[in-house]
Amino acid sequence: MRVEPQQLKAFLLDAGLVAEPEFDKALKFAKKKNQWVGDVLVSRGLISQEALIRLEAYILGVPFVNLEKEKVSPEVLRIIPEPIARSHNIVSFRKKGK
Repeated sequence: MRVEPQQLKAFLLDAGLVAEPEFDKALKFAKKKNQWVGDVLVSRGLISQEALIRLEAYILGVPFVNLEKEKVSPEVLRIIPEPIARSHNIVSFRKKGK
């Protein structure tokens, strides 16, 4: 699931993270090179990768979790079969309850 460029623009401008002319230049370049505008913003140093991911998670209504700081047990990793996890870019990292 990807955030639409205009939706991303609205949130970035509202938060004051990127100026409108910079976003528009990045979007034009992204379209020309067939890239995601968020990746262009990051590569140009206009926003950090983590800030972009946090913002996308917020827009999509999903929690942001930094897995670099999580210890994930093999049992929990096996909850989602590997082929499914790879094809959908998902991972189980914590188990609540029984």
